[in-house]
Amino acid sequence: MKKFKLTGLLKVFTFLILIQFAIGLADVFLAQSNSDLASITSILITICSYPIGLINSNLPFYVSEDLFMVGLYWVINVIIQAIFLYLILIVLRKMNESS
Repeated sequence: MKKFKLTGLLKVFTFLILIQFAIGLADVFLAQSNSDLASITSILITICSYPIGLINSNLPFYVSEDLFMVGLYWVINVIIQAIFLYLILIVLRKMNESS
């Protein structure tokens, strides 16, 4: 049986966490400057919070709680997304190898 390699999953997790951090930072700066682009970043944040929103609709990762809980929800959300995306990448790789 092949060993399950976590390096690919860690790469996907790191990529997603950096992208979502950049989107969140852009949303904060655009909202402070009263830019119309803040509506786009707000939509992107809503899309990014979808996986943890499936667990409980009152539980997006940017909830107004203390910093530890916000970070914990964010990491849980990104882990869910990373696992889903990694499984998709594995399936696509297997499909390419078989053809």
